[in-house]
Amino acid sequence: MNKKNIGLFVDSRRKSGGAYQELLYNISNFQKLNKEKYNIKVIFSSKNLDIDFKKINFDYTFINLNPIERFICFTRNFGNLNRRIKKYFFFKNKFEKFLKRNDIELVFFTGPSQYSLYLENTKFIITIPDVNHREFVEFPELVDDAEYQRKDEIFSKSLPRALGIITNAPVIKEKIIKIYGVEEKRVLLINHQPSLPVDNFKKIDENILKQIREEFSLKDNYIFYPAMYLPHKNHKTIIDTIFLLKNKFNKKYDVVFCGNDAGSQKFLRKYASQKKVDNQFNFLNFVDDEKLPYLYYLCSMLLMPPIIGPTMIPPWEAFKMKKPVIYSSLPGVKEVYHDCVNYIDPFDHEDIAKNIIKVSENSEIRNNLISKGFEKYQMVKKSNENEKIFKLIDNYFKIRSLWE
Repeated sequence: MNKKNIGLFVDSRRKSGGAYQELLYNISNFQKLNKEKYNIKVIFSSKNLDIDFKKINFDYTFINLNPIERFICFTRNFGNLNRRIKKYFFFKNKFEKFLKRNDIELVFFTGPSQYSLYLENTKFIITIPDVNHREFVEFPELVDDAEYQRKDEIFSKSLPRALGIITNAPVIKEKIIKIYGVEEKRVLLINHQPSLPVDNFKKIDENILKQIREEFSLKDNYIFYPAMYLPHKNHKTIIDTIFLLKNKFNKKYDVVFCGNDAGSQKFLRKYASQKKVDNQFNFLNFVDDEKLPYLYYLCSMLLMPPIIGPTMIPPWEAFKMKKPVIYSSLPGVKEVYHDCVNYIDPFDHEDIAKNIIKVSENSEIRNNLISKGFEKYQMVKKSNENEKIFKLIDNYFKIRSLWE
């Protein structure tokens, strides 16, 4: 029997942060679990995604549809007139033709891609990390400049047609089912994992460690927060907290931020300067993958006070690197992290400050968080949750065999 061909579709840029890291470990998990059962081909939406293609161990190819070609694909599916006459329509679906030419029989979207809207006959699985655009319309990065409409169009039109929807928390699954009316059995829960550079990290290279210390002017035992500079990531509250620690509790803590600047870094630098705590902050941009584990290694704790989520990749990285985690008490987050993190109100500077002191100075609390976090990481790694994806794929081809 000929092997079936599956396409892993990628349109996340390297500097997209978590989306890019999810892409890498999705590819890695397919490599581990596929066991040569299927032929896997990675499809990139562009050659300009700033990805090291040499690290991709599968065959890969590129498709680059221009706006007119994407519009044609979309209207063939969702234009009321074109959908009815598309058998006679002069303009063809270039995406479907590309998949057919490459013998791709099923597409796995590693994120909520608009390309899922262009599929007419090819079945697909799609990854949905959150539905925050529906919940947090206050944040410009989620709704302004037609971002709300773009994302909701993908979700409302693609999710009901998907063979499977991959998400990472029970509360997100419930919202996907409620808002978009999909069958519960179609939504698969798969926990986040550490990024591959952190997950595969084994031992310290003293030369690299020294180089990174010097390159970033790092002090010892800083508080670490890796996240894109966006309002909902809540960097500003950390600045207010450090100010409070300094002026009310007479405690001085250094902080390292790192991530792609999506527009907020200049404001944050100015704000830290106004609060006269700028000498306690190190604003790093996006760092290379091989440097990330060392930033965890040198820190005292991971502090994450996001306003929305509920889950993210860095706590899993901190669990693996045996660092304690302080995290926002968001709805549904305790179903994922349980008692492996110290929960804080992301708007309450004093609550965050007291938790920083507690985790920093109480060795029993600190060691308990480290132990439980690492145990949680090991448990998820051993569970092979991504096997759910292959069971879904197996089931589809089993059903399809009835008419092949």
